[in-house]
Amino acid sequence: MSSLEEFGPYLLLKKLNEDPLGEVFRAGKLGSQGVEQVVLLRIFNGRTINGLHLWQAIKGRAAVQQALKSPNVGNGVGLGEVRGVPYAAYDYISGKSLANLLVQASTENTPIPSDHALLIAERLALALSMAYEARSDGERILHGFVAPQLVMISNEGETRLLGFEVAPGLRDLATSGSFGADVTRYLAPEALTSGPVGGAVDRADDVFSLGVILFELLTCAPLPRPRTDGFAAVVDAAEISQEGVPLPPDVKTLLKKSLAPRAQRIPDALSWHKAVTKLLVDGGFSATTFNLAFFMHNLFRNEIERESQEIEAEKTIEIPTAVIAASAAPAAAAREAARPAATAAVGRPAAGEDTASRQRGHAVDRTAKSGGKGLWVGLAAALVVALVGAGGYYYYFLRAKPEAGTPVEPSPQTATAGETAPPPLVEPAETAPPAPAGPTPEELQAQLAKMIDARSAEMEAKLKAQYDARIKLLQDQLQSTQEAGARREAELREQQRRAAEAIATEEVAAKQTPPAAAAPVVKPPPATTTPAGATTPAETARQAGDTAAAAKPPAGQPAPSTAGATGTQPANARSVEPPPAAEPKVRVGDLVSMGAGVKPPELVRMPDPTFPTIAKRLNKSAVVEVRVLVDEKGEVQQTEITGKKGGFGFDQAALEAARRAAYKPATKDGVRVKMWTLLKVRFEQ
Repeated sequence: MSSLEEFGPYLLLKKLNEDPLGEVFRAGKLGSQGVEQVVLLRIFNGRTINGLHLWQAIKGRAAVQQALKSPNVGNGVGLGEVRGVPYAAYDYISGKSLANLLVQASTENTPIPSDHALLIAERLALALSMAYEARSDGERILHGFVAPQLVMISNEGETRLLGFEVAPGLRDLATSGSFGADVTRYLAPEALTSGPVGGAVDRADDVFSLGVILFELLTCAPLPRPRTDGFAAVVDAAEISQEGVPLPPDVKTLLKKSLAPRAQRIPDALSWHKAVTKLLVDGGFSATTFNLAFFMHNLFRNEIERESQEIEAEKTIEIPTAVIAASAAPAAAAREAARPAATAAVGRPAAGEDTASRQRGHAVDRTAKSGGKGLWVGLAAALVVALVGAGGYYYYFLRAKPEAGTPVEPSPQTATAGETAPPPLVEPAETAPPAPAGPTPEELQAQLAKMIDARSAEMEAKLKAQYDARIKLLQDQLQSTQEAGARREAELREQQRRAAEAIATEEVAAKQTPPAAAAPVVKPPPATTTPAGATTPAETARQAGDTAAAAKPPAGQPAPSTAGATGTQPANARSVEPPPAAEPKVRVGDLVSMGAGVKPPELVRMPDPTFPTIAKRLNKSAVVEVRVLVDEKGEVQQTEITGKKGGFGFDQAALEAARRAAYKPATKDGVRVKMWTLLKVRFEQ
């Protein structure tokens, strides 16, 4: 930032936003000791805003800021006007307005999850409820102008409502038609009606605003105009933008009661808060500030990184001397008022000089203008004092603005030789002490850097604590999931082991059981008839002692079996191997693994997986391997992730897609069986 701008007692560091209500800045509040605080400064200088009218309506409401101290209410630290332009200052909030969030979600085509929508609405209702319990000037505090432009969502997932001190004036401007539909659609119809009904803020007015904001957060679309029967038909036709499904019945009921005419509407924000809290609990919504912070960081990651860089750069800003001098103006003005009128007039700029060169309604002062003019006025004042010989004031101005190169300051009590010193204009006892020179630019920069560092450290510590808690929760969930998966795997292995043992036992029993017929016995052929008294060749061989010839069978006859030597079969019987034991017959629905006669499942239908929103925003892709148990009907019974997990929501989306898949069942020997198979689910943009 090459130059700085001023707005009253504030140094404008960065313009954050501009909307129909005006401009929003990150600013440093200046005081007698330099930068006192970094604030979120909202200047109500919208093109259609009558600043003087607005200031007349709100100038007595600074006490409202002091009365409201709640985590969901912006902590007000200043309310005032500069040349007819009102402003309100709050503790600095690093985040975005709800209006910015809605626009960014629509631009990026990233619907706001229903959990986040309900959480934001619940926190707004809590802020309104806490305000109603507070008192300002003996009266309960109502808002009456709840619009997204006055709602801040911090980068840490916190929701804060601003504008309690200025809401009555803005409501009056809305009644006169100063705002368009981008603001007025959030206000109760009664707030836009002139007369006694429109002038008074009713407790049910903020309920209408809560209903409109919740509707828009859930649907990511503006609330349409009501039909003849009101908003009931509009609510019935609405869908949750992220899921594309109708609103849940409980949400519909809450919205209808919020958008009804005032007499039938939920009476106040406290009752509305109780209703939405019950809805969150009964509906099983997972609404947490951590998840909302994660959503904000994904949606505004570039802006958040840029803001961090800008804050670092702001620590090295060279603050002009004129800005430092202006920081002590309130104290100097107080001292000026304490002096006599004649003395106070010395060195005072002419009336209207500060605003003559500025256009009407301009919201900022240029440093060069204010610094140059202040220097010349100071020099002129010093010259006048020197001429009239006002010793005390002569000393004061010379100390405050010494001439360059002056080696020694003149004595305040010495009169020029030959002249009679005039009587002092102010009694010595009442002479004001010299004004402090104020902090140097280096001291001012150090103060600003220290405050920014402290704020950054606080934010980082809080966010780190939230992340650590979330990581611990996810680690516990992961451990539980792994333990459950290990148990399932052990049970499956045990089932497979038992099945294998049963099969092995049956095979062994089948092999040990002797067959019904040991082996067919082959009868020897009929003996050859020989003449009486003749000898056979075998007998001749035996007689000759030729055992080899005896063992050789006659030509055309089978050789004797070796089994004959054991005596279990005849010598001439043929040995036949027993048939192999038959394998146990498979049954329908048995769990099998790949092997002989097994045909694995065939994928018939695979639905398109739902691409995770977070992964889409981060431009991620993945291939997730899912192990699927397909039963004998072709339906998926179990699913589990195998291999490396994809993260970013890919694993859950892959499991859901795998459960909806359809298969042709596996078979073994033509029988339908159960079998595990592998499915690869691809996520590509």
